[in-house]
Parts: sequence; structure tokens; C-alpha cells
Amino acid sequence: MQCPNRRIRVSSPSPHSGYKGLSSMPIKCRCLLIGSMQVCSRLVWDCVKALQELGSRNKLTLAWVPGHKGHKGNEEADSLAREGAGRALIGPEPFCGIAKTHVRASIDKWMDGKSREWWRNLPQQRQAKIFIKERSARLTDDLLGHNRKAIRIIVGLLTGHCRLNKHMSLMGLAEEATCRFCSKEEETAVHVLCQCEGLARLRFLILGEENPSASSYTKAPLSRLWSLI
Repeated sequence: MQCPNRRIRVSSPSPHSGYKGLSSMPIKCRCLLIGSMQVCSRLVWDCVKALQELGSRNKLTLAWVPGHKGHKGNEEADSLAREGAGRALIGPEPFCGIAKTHVRASIDKWMDGKSREWWRNLPQQRQAKIFIKERSARLTDDLLGHNRKAIRIIVGLLTGHCRLNKHMSLMGLAEEATCRFCSKEEETAVHVLCQCEGLARLRFLILGEENPSASSYTKAPLSRLWSLI
């Protein structure tokens, strides 16, 4: 920085697609172009300021050379980089910037794993687990796309807290838990949606199958379940 009026050539093996033709521009245009970029890294900012200071007092040329082609300066830089990478880090981590998208993705992945683990280890929600095998953001978005009445009924069926005879009898609001459609089994959501012989034809006409699995209702769009209701 203390050597004015010199002819300086700065070489780099990694041209950015946005800098095509930069080396052929006058130094003032190059500095203006670099200065107009939004810099989010302290290291890059220091490099830009150093180039601007060099260019203000010297004839500066920016040129890119192909990497790993035997250029002395580039090979020496690679050797120093490899040597530095092999050493133990001194100072706080992370040693370089992390993109916000990477941070968000890491947090989302961690939260998703914790939610799945919590659902698997939850001792309650026996019937809900028959329909919902694991946490699903798609299922949540699908459910919230329905109106309030539909959400109440769908959630009631998936969790077993609905106006079917089995649940009503447990609450003391129905005398029998027997299915009103077939009079053979207890009237639960699983029985009505998947097994009841009295509703087999209706399920076939609407869903295309007589005895769908419980999990198929949540793997497919919830409109399939709502159409049956």
C-alpha cells in the first residue's frame, strides 16, 4: 500500500460470472463496479478496499488465471491453503460466515427430527397414531386449508374425539358403543372409515376401495376423507 506509481497485476483462479470482461475495463470503471456490489463478508470488504486503494495510486490490472495449471503464485497459494486447512482452528467457531438459508435449513431439520421423536414416544393418542404415522407439514397445511367446521370434524375423526357411538358411550352420552351401520363392531373412527361392512359400498363408490388403510387417509389429500364424510 506504501508503493505508489507501480504497475501491479492481481491474479485470481476463480472468476465470478458477474465480472466477465472486468479485466479489460479501465481501472476506474472496475472500482465503480466492485464498489456497487453488496458485500456481506468482512474478508471480501477488506479485499475490495485494498484493491481500491492500490488502484488509486498505481496502474492496477485485474486478471484471472486457470487454477491448477502450474502458475507459480497460484500453486503457492494452494499449498498455503492446504497447509492452513490441516492445522487446528485457533479462535471461535464458525471460522467463516454461514448463510442464513443454511441456518434456517439446519433449524428446520432439527425441529422436524425432534417433533418426529416426540410423536413416536408420546404414550397417548393411540387412535391418532393409527391414522397419523409421523409429523407432516403437508398434512398440517392441507388441514388448515379447510374451513373451521371441516377442521373440527376431520380432527375429531382422526383423534377419535367425535360423535361416534364408542366415544359417546365412554362419555356416558350413548347407551351402546355398537356400530349403527352394521351392528357388529364398536363404532370407532377406524371401524367406520376402514372396516364397517355396512359402509363398504359407499367407500368403494367414493374412494374406489372397500377397505382402505387408516394411514391412506392422511397420506392422500384430506379432501378424500371429507368427501366420505
